[in-house]
Amino acid sequence: MKKSSRTLPSLTPTLAALGLALGVALSPAGPALAQQTPPPTSLAAPVPTTHVLAIGTLVEGHTPQSIRAIMPDEVRDTVGLYLSGRIEQWWVQKEKQGVIFLLNATSADDARALLADLPLVKGGILRFDLMPLGPLKPLQYLTDAGAR
Repeated sequence: MKKSSRTLPSLTPTLAALGLALGVALSPAGPALAQQTPPPTSLAAPVPTTHVLAIGTLVEGHTPQSIRAIMPDEVRDTVGLYLSGRIEQWWVQKEKQGVIFLLNATSADDARALLADLPLVKGGILRFDLMPLGPLKPLQYLTDAGAR
């Protein structure tokens, strides 16, 4: 069977274009000539604070009796924060004495103001380390807006 020579001329421009594209891409100037896709502009936007993780630790030097005397007021005020929607979740630390709250707060200052009114904090018995939290920004790549 005889091969047709007609297919070779139509392949030649395609191969030439492919060779030129590879040459430009592999040359040192290639990346500069190629149009760069800018990253999504929303990446530059700051992550909003939607929650604050509050890690409470008992301050040393207080007797169990002094802590127990305040606990009824502490529990009442803490439950009040939960029922008002300010505490979303709460846990006890297993390794050391203290609590962890996931607060519905938009800043560490907002969380600090909420916690400052708790009786154990007022009494200098409990202190909190605060960690502002926000949405995981790379998840935007799963949306149409993030793909742009």
